[in-house]
Amino acid sequence: MQKPIRVALVAAWCLFFVAGTGWAEEEENCLECHEKRSPMVVEQWRESAHGREDVSCMSCHDPDISKTIVSDLCKEKVAVVVSPAVCANCHEKEVEEQDGTKHATTMHFFVNVLQEGWTVKGANNDPERATGCYPCHGSVIKDELNWVNWPNNGVGRVNPDGTMGTCTVCHSHHRFSLEEARNPTTCGRCHLGPDHPQIEVWEESKHGKLHAAGEKWAPTCTTCHMAAIKDNVSGKEISPATHDIGNRLYWEIQAPLTTVQKDKIFFKPQPEVAKKNRERMRAVCLQCHVSRHANAHFEKFDKVVVDYTENYFKPAKKLYDELKQKNLLSPRPFDDKADWLFWYLWHHEGRRMRIGAAMMGADYAWWHGAHDTKIRYIELWQEYKRLLELGRADPVPYLPGAVFEKGPNLRPGIDVPDLRKMQ
Repeated sequence: MQKPIRVALVAAWCLFFVAGTGWAEEEENCLECHEKRSPMVVEQWRESAHGREDVSCMSCHDPDISKTIVSDLCKEKVAVVVSPAVCANCHEKEVEEQDGTKHATTMHFFVNVLQEGWTVKGANNDPERATGCYPCHGSVIKDELNWVNWPNNGVGRVNPDGTMGTCTVCHSHHRFSLEEARNPTTCGRCHLGPDHPQIEVWEESKHGKLHAAGEKWAPTCTTCHMAAIKDNVSGKEISPATHDIGNRLYWEIQAPLTTVQKDKIFFKPQPEVAKKNRERMRAVCLQCHVSRHANAHFEKFDKVVVDYTENYFKPAKKLYDELKQKNLLSPRPFDDKADWLFWYLWHHEGRRMRIGAAMMGADYAWWHGAHDTKIRYIELWQEYKRLLELGRADPVPYLPGAVFEKGPNLRPGIDVPDLRKMQ
């Protein structure tokens, strides 16, 4: 997707690496200053694989390698924002795998495809986005750094050179530790809470309990989603280790309406891709479990997806759509009670129901999931009946923290490259 950008940057990086004898003096300046001002940064780098292999500061922070923003605090020309395109000079395979994932393209999806109510339509504001949205999803950095977009290590960060994503969301600078990236708490930094509680579900599951008990073979996030898979009989590799965190997922269970996996640019269903993904994930299960165990798990999971879709989501959406068709809802997002009830039904309870089933977390599949989704449907039905009787929309006159159509606050809506137009 972003390969043409990376090819040009690789050539530039090679040129500066060959001609980089002037880096030595700059390197000394970096260390002399940062050992006084931020000594832990230097210590982290020295303990890292980069430090041990003498990968210099300017190997990553030379502003001539890629379009970036130059620090106004250093006497040398130093790049502040280091994009995946720079990492790809040495880690091309990993960056290319991550390039087309849901992680890297998340801001493209929010702004260009979904045009969701928070960032694009203004149901919240810059302080709320900067502290509550962008730390996980990524900010938009174009020509300047400000308190809204920086510092940021969000997984879908839009970088000054046009690339999307950042490696430091999992590999914190300046150690870039594999141990950190493989630790479930790294994934749990974003995959937690009422709307996507993967870390809590995993901790509740047998997998999480084994890990907590210190079992060295207990599966973690990377075991199932990233690690290499082999055939236990032949020893032949079925799937290599990967940074494409979606290539073993069959369903899009985070979506309002569950579908098979979609491509991450146009978001069209890809049933054949989904089928191969399921085969890979089943092969992961078979590393520890017999086929009857694995098959039964996926059968239960798939039935819950159908249960959610047919018995909860579709009836709720029918009510919600009818309210919109009858002009009983405001055109603005989240200023009607029904907006929130429908949102919670799929975005919170409905997700917990599906994630709990996917990851063997019974409490989330039922009590925090299906049980609470039933209650939310009743609340939506009651609001539906109330609005029908009222005969008009009944939005709040003021939604706290919302900016709605106030132009400058919608800046991400015009700054995120539309990947559909780049194909």
